[in-house]
Amino acid sequence: MSAVPSATPAKKPYAPRLPAAERREQLLDAAQRIALERGFHAVSVDGVAKACGVTRPVVYGVFEDRTAMLAALFARGEERALAGLARVFPAIPGPGDDVDPDDLLLQGITAYLQTVSADPDTWRIILVPPEGAPPELEQRVNAQRRVMLRTLRGLLDWGLPRRGGPPVDPDLFARAVFTLAEGAARLLLVDPERWRVEQFTDFTRTALAALGPGVRPPG
Repeated sequence: MSAVPSATPAKKPYAPRLPAAERREQLLDAAQRIALERGFHAVSVDGVAKACGVTRPVVYGVFEDRTAMLAALFARGEERALAGLARVFPAIPGPGDDVDPDDLLLQGITAYLQTVSADPDTWRIILVPPEGAPPELEQRVNAQRRVMLRTLRGLLDWGLPRRGGPPVDPDLFARAVFTLAEGAARLLLVDPERWRVEQFTDFTRTALAALGPGVRPPG
């Protein structure tokens, strides 16, 4: 009677080799996904390796440790966010440009909210940080907020004198508009089925109209 050959155990499939830059993005995407689903405390070298179907040495070949991986994730998010903001904030018009200040502000807010909606995972990390977010993330987010607020203040310094209506403190108005825009962005991220960009654009237009006629003074 011939012996029955033993079954050969199936080999574990290996993840294909990727260029260094592509592997780095893959690992960061996995870390971001884990953070959004389970919180930052769940992000680990082991977890990221398993999510990508690679071994721990592959992860360590890209990042020195978990801290370095999270720092790279935050830096990437900041870079993407600032690049998006640079595209959406309108430039201050020149002296001869006939631009309605309210339209310019609405254009900026609408473009900002559309940018957030187009890349929700990046902006969730920034605006709705998962549980266990380290202090470095808050520091980076606050730095982004200061950049946005300065840009918005510059637009309002140009626009408020031109729109007419009652006098408005430009610093307080900039902070109010910024708070509205950031709150609207959070609602879009948390409940995109309930909220739409157009709702916030319409609300902002109504709020601006309540300030006065928006008729620019002559000259």
